[in-house]
Amino acid sequence: MRCVCIHAHFYQPPREDPWLDEVLSDASAAPYHDWNARINAECYRPNRAARLTDGNGRIVSIVNNYRYLSFNVGPTLHRWMARHDHVLATRIRTSDEEATREFGAGNAIAQGYNHMILPLASARDKRTQVRWGAVDFRSRFGRNPVGMWLPETAVDTMTLEALATEGVAFTILAPWQCASVRSPSGEGQKTPGGTGLDTSRPYRVALPSGKSIVVVFYSADIARDIAFGGLLDNGDRLAEALLRSVPDNGEPRLVVIATDGESYGHHHRFGEMALARAFQVLSSSRDVSLSNIDAFLARHPATWEATIAENTSWSCAHGVERWRSDCGCHTGGEHGWHQRWRGPLRHALDRLREKLDDSFEANLAPFTQDPWALRNEAIALHLDQGEETPEAFLAARFGKSLREEDTGKILLLLEAQRMGMFMYTSCGWFFNDLAGIETVQILSYAYRALELLREAGGPDLEESFRSDLRKAEGNRPELPRGDVVLDQLVLPSRRSLRDVATQAALLGVSSSYYAFTVDQTSHTISGGDLFLRLSDLSVEDHRTNRRWKGSACVLSSGGLGDVCRLREDDLPPLRPFKRLFYEGDLLELSRQMENHFPLGPWKLGILPQDDREMVARERSIEAEERWSEQTTEITDESKRLLVQLHSIGVSAPPFLRAAAELSFRSHLQELVEASSTVLDLLSENSPLETLLEEAHSMGLEPELSVLAPHLARELHNALRAQRSVEEETVLRRVLAHLERIRELHITLDLWRIQNEMWRLLESEKERTSGTLLNLAAFLGFAVPESSRTVPE
Repeated sequence: MRCVCIHAHFYQPPREDPWLDEVLSDASAAPYHDWNARINAECYRPNRAARLTDGNGRIVSIVNNYRYLSFNVGPTLHRWMARHDHVLATRIRTSDEEATREFGAGNAIAQGYNHMILPLASARDKRTQVRWGAVDFRSRFGRNPVGMWLPETAVDTMTLEALATEGVAFTILAPWQCASVRSPSGEGQKTPGGTGLDTSRPYRVALPSGKSIVVVFYSADIARDIAFGGLLDNGDRLAEALLRSVPDNGEPRLVVIATDGESYGHHHRFGEMALARAFQVLSSSRDVSLSNIDAFLARHPATWEATIAENTSWSCAHGVERWRSDCGCHTGGEHGWHQRWRGPLRHALDRLREKLDDSFEANLAPFTQDPWALRNEAIALHLDQGEETPEAFLAARFGKSLREEDTGKILLLLEAQRMGMFMYTSCGWFFNDLAGIETVQILSYAYRALELLREAGGPDLEESFRSDLRKAEGNRPELPRGDVVLDQLVLPSRRSLRDVATQAALLGVSSSYYAFTVDQTSHTISGGDLFLRLSDLSVEDHRTNRRWKGSACVLSSGGLGDVCRLREDDLPPLRPFKRLFYEGDLLELSRQMENHFPLGPWKLGILPQDDREMVARERSIEAEERWSEQTTEITDESKRLLVQLHSIGVSAPPFLRAAAELSFRSHLQELVEASSTVLDLLSENSPLETLLEEAHSMGLEPELSVLAPHLARELHNALRAQRSVEEETVLRRVLAHLERIRELHITLDLWRIQNEMWRLLESEKERTSGTLLNLAAFLGFAVPESSRTVPE
């Protein structure tokens, strides 16, 4: 049995703001909101529907690469996917289920939770990272993990012990991480740097505890060519390289290739297409089969033994030094930059962790004999499937005997521990400078950890942490040391519960807001551009049950000049504020606000960037809408002139043209909002056609892009409905709509529509109609001319 397995390590570092628990906008990822969103669009989503095209660029097939890949998805990335691309998260799970039905084993394997370098972690952190990774996997895939990916494949014997203790059967390592092998007959061989290692067979590693674990060493040459050697330029060449790599000596063989999953689409544009083509070629091979590691091991258990090279990884030529010293390994940066900051940074975090752990044990001693078991179980607070509320989690373990202040203290300490693990995310050391975004992120987690410990009544560790960070020297003159990075790039983002209350008051929200529940009862007084909002307000943190309660007053004089003040008490009587507002005595109103609401003032600058931009957009739209009536009046009064100017080829005055364009845009938006089905606007004699005729008579071309997302969604849904019953009339109607959309020069995102079309083609192989094939051709599929029907 000769088998090939391509493993993709899909991972992004946790990017959630530690105070808000959400990924905020990042300008460096433009035009996308953040790097998760960008890589999702460039890689993760395309891999669930990779296009195979002919020489003319027409689609021949659509392949779900997750169905054929062996893969792991980092738990923190998977959590983001579940929140922001639920369809993709679901498709990944069903791909694993489909592989289980075909191979008897799923393609997915687990990963250490937040990508900590486990050989450098404490024994407790090793156990928790492995446990959390396994439990998260079980909640997403509905089964126990058989394999687990080690972050950066960093390994030592105690890490393998942690995997085996959790019931993990295998992991994947680089060939240079093997120190020696032994054949079933007992013949031993050293393999320094992977020299002489046969990577086409699995190996059993015996552990000091008496347990063992299987290690599969990936084929480094092909993996390197995929990542850096241009092998993804052509899927056929990739398949040929894989086919040639499998020995043919009559023994069961498995060649595993392991790379970052982001190679397939993000690092290499169209890499997912090359991968899909390779799968197509491999699937048709009579000599070599596609498989996954679990399925292969079920039929061919490891008979050879191996010992590992301690403290090694796949991405550092010096073992694991990349995450604790200036070893020379780095990515990017300016000429002459050093990484001497790595050692002092790890020392600072290690000292912080020791104090966090000591306080955790000491503060939990009155409640439990094993605080670390409680931390291991606390992953239940962070699952998308089967997540426990903090109250239910603690009640199940302590009954109802805990006082409210004890509940809050335990939750604060558990959250401090979570942040204390996140601060060790490997990317913080991987790149080139202490002030890089990845390092700033782990410093944010570290500061949040010490802040939570302080709130729980533990020691204040800030000064000692600052002192340690001063020894970490960076490369940028304006950010020369770790403590300066902390002050300038971390602390401006910190948010207290009172800050969150201010944000909620300014936005007027009363619901879930980031990681908080907001309860706000408001009384709003308005007049023209001016409004005054007075609210009773409470904000509770979902993670710690900490609460701020009081009242708020927000005064807006139009534009973006909102001012908020708070008080830690119920609202005062409203009548004096109403009187001053309606009398227009804003100076006295401001004095009364200051007297009754002594906390503040805060302006919109306190909002997260996402919220500031949202408010700016909403206010801009409101301002535009206020003027839309006047622009319509101007356009109506000038209509005859505009038509006549266009008829004689004279350009309209810029003012009149701008007013008309704004008027038509406003009318178009009204049509969309008034239509239960936007596709109906494409029909003859529709309000849209009337509007366009009028605009064209004035020499105007209204921007129709506002229609695009609505049209794409409705067309997708129309095709999706064909899964159960194919109706020729519906298919003809969809085709007619698409033709009209092309006439109107509206650009649609066809990705989901094409995916649905492919499902229809696959399900109707035996009875594809001419209409269906015509529609497929219009959507960019390769359909022979002879298979299409001539329109009546």
